[in-house]
Amino acid sequence: MTPEDILRIEKETKLKLPLHYIEVITNYPPELLNCDAQDFGLWNSPDEVIEENNAVRKDGYYGEKWPDNYLIIGHNGCGDHYVTVLDGTHFSVGFSDHEEMRCTKYADSLEEFINKYLTEQEEI
Repeated sequence: MTPEDILRIEKETKLKLPLHYIEVITNYPPELLNCDAQDFGLWNSPDEVIEENNAVRKDGYYGEKWPDNYLIIGHNGCGDHYVTVLDGTHFSVGFSDHEEMRCTKYADSLEEFINKYLTEQEEI
């Protein structure tokens, strides 16, 4: 994404994006360019980020209030979301499971996210 995309996301969601996320998404990991991550695990589209974050903040998440501190950065295609925290100091990813209605740590760094995501894609 471009700096203009970042400004658009912030304007349309009324969220201040964390620097750690901006650094990742404006320097999209090349390891993820040749898989479906851009459309699923780590969106490379401002439209997806805006649409999903606005929807859960307006309508909730399967009947529950969406946590204010979570930014949706991707999904698995089955109703679950990859999230990062808005006030975090480094890039980490949580996995918000709609069946269990809880969020668990998925990765504590970009490198861990990339490795775990690509490994899971190989298993599919």
